Order: sequence, then structure tokens, then C-alpha cells
Amino acid sequence: MSALWDTARAALTERLSESGIRHSLAVAETAGRLAEAYGVDIEDARLAGLLHDWSKDTGADELLAAADLLGIPVTDVDRAVPYLLHAPVGAVELTSVFPGLSPAVIAAVAAHTYGTETMEPLDLVVYIADTIAPGRSHEGVELLRAAAGVVPLQELFMLAYANSLRHLVDSRRRIHPATVALWNKLVSEDQR
Repeated sequence: MSALWDTARAALTERLSESGIRHSLAVAETAGRLAEAYGVDIEDARLAGLLHDWSKDTGADELLAAADLLGIPVTDVDRAVPYLLHAPVGAVELTSVFPGLSPAVIAAVAAHTYGTETMEPLDLVVYIADTIAPGRSHEGVELLRAAAGVVPLQELFMLAYANSLRHLVDSRRRIHPATVALWNKLVSEDQR
């Protein structure tokens, strides 16, 4: 482990609940395994997995205020579900707290809630790791875990993203415009 890992882990203990720390460690471990399976930088994957929920325990009003202060665009969906902002807000905050942090790690943290239309392999790994990490028990998670390392990374991401979308639709939740844009891009590029 690097000194940055140790520093980041210590900083997280000051920010997240005990369950949040456990989840972040599980995502880091899962991201490392996925990175190894798919030829992605393992250290970046583990660090992004560890830090992905940097602002998860931040309150709704604070997230909205931080997004405004940091110049992060806020949609009507973000206002209705401010929790979604924990990814982009956390990513920007991490650039100040850890100035030497890789831009790839920052981007993966920023993309882990609703994604972006320009998802890089590290972004995909962290999103998937957050979805299938130990402790997750949502419908379809076992199928996703079984597919990890078996199907191509892009296909695994599409399966995980589709699973997340089904959950949003089934539970009648709002869908972020970035989620819709990414899904439409994925479908348009699907080679099946």
C-alpha cells in the first residue's frame, strides 16, 4: 500500500460512518480485483474505490451549497435527490484535499453515481465495484458478480447500468439526465 492509501483511509475515518468505511474498503477491494481482471491500473482502482464516497455522509443542503460554490451544474433531479451530488462534489473536494491524486481517480469518483458519456475503463471498474461489492444485496447482484471477469468490461458495465435503471423504474424514482444520456449512448454503440 502507498502512503497516499494510508492517508486517504485515515481521512475517510474522519468523514464517514463505520458502515461507510466498511463499504468503501469493500469497493476498493472489489475494484482492485476487477482492475486486475480487465487490465486496468490496480492501485488507481483501489484508491478510487476507497475514495468514491468521500462526500456520501454530507447532508443534502450542504451538497447543494457545495455544488453551487464549486460551479457544479445542478439539475432538477439533483435538487430533488441531492444525494446524487456526492460523487461530483466529492471529486472536486478530493482535488483540494489530495492535490497529487491522479485525474483518472478523480474522474472515476465523479462518475460513480450516474456516469458520464465518456466513461473510461477505470470509471467502469469503480461503478461496477460499487454495484457488486460485498454487502450489496439488490436483485441481480449475484448474476453481475458471476459475470465479472467473464464478460468484457463494457458488457459488464452495461449489465450493471441496466440493472440500476430497472431498479429506478421499478421503484418509480427520478432518473438523472446524465443517466439517460449515458444509457442512450451505450445502446447506440451496442454491437449486438
